[in-house]
Amino acid sequence: MSDPLFSLHGKIALVTGASKEMGQGVAYTLAEHGADLALTARTAAQLEELAARIRKLGRKAVAIPADLRNIGGLPAIVERTVRELGGLDILVNLAGSSEFEDFGWALNMTQQQWDRMVDLNLKAPMFLSQAAARVMKERGGGAIVNISSGVANTPAPRMANYGAAKAGLENLSRTLAQEWARFGIRVNVVVPGMVDVEHNRKGIYNTPERRERNLKAQPLGRFGQPLDIAGAVLYMVSPVASWVTGAILAVDGGSTNTRPFG
Repeated sequence: MSDPLFSLHGKIALVTGASKEMGQGVAYTLAEHGADLALTARTAAQLEELAARIRKLGRKAVAIPADLRNIGGLPAIVERTVRELGGLDILVNLAGSSEFEDFGWALNMTQQQWDRMVDLNLKAPMFLSQAAARVMKERGGGAIVNISSGVANTPAPRMANYGAAKAGLENLSRTLAQEWARFGIRVNVVVPGMVDVEHNRKGIYNTPERRERNLKAQPLGRFGQPLDIAGAVLYMVSPVASWVTGAILAVDGGSTNTRPFG
């Protein structure tokens, strides 16, 4: 698009969780607005497919398969981004969905379940942001967007580890926004509501009855789509949001603090 307020031409973005529907939507949208992309997730084949689509737009793209729970390997992701694309201006910490076996009742939760969830949703964003911020500082600034969840601020039965990690991520984001503002680095949060992606179709509404019940809880009458989240991320990383940092933006169709209709 030609609107300079949303132009990302000359910018280099790193998107985690880029193999899934939401990550693909975010990465492709940033590329459509001019950014070159580094893509990371555990599934190499899906990353390569997305990278090929982005290159057809005339943008550069590099696929970097990695398990973000390997905290020691996170700086290498940033280093490869800089080496192959020439820098780093935007980081989107989107990876966060986990295997269903990592969820469970708090009374029965194991340390492994806790650690796997917290490592992916809190520890990895922290140390990947740290590595990215060191590059952004030298470039005069940048933008980081962390993807949270509505369970960060509500009770989360059977998801104590996930809820705690996302609550920590929101606090961390506000703190980093304060610490790194002097470097021109903005840190914001996008909180998706019920988005129609495979993880939700297999879990939260995996039967027609559950789907209908969840759909009734949506004031705008539909589930979100990956592009709804992509639009919010685009806003946060674009020039139009140059005076926005430490913000938490709910993109949930108005479902926050509502009850099902009917």
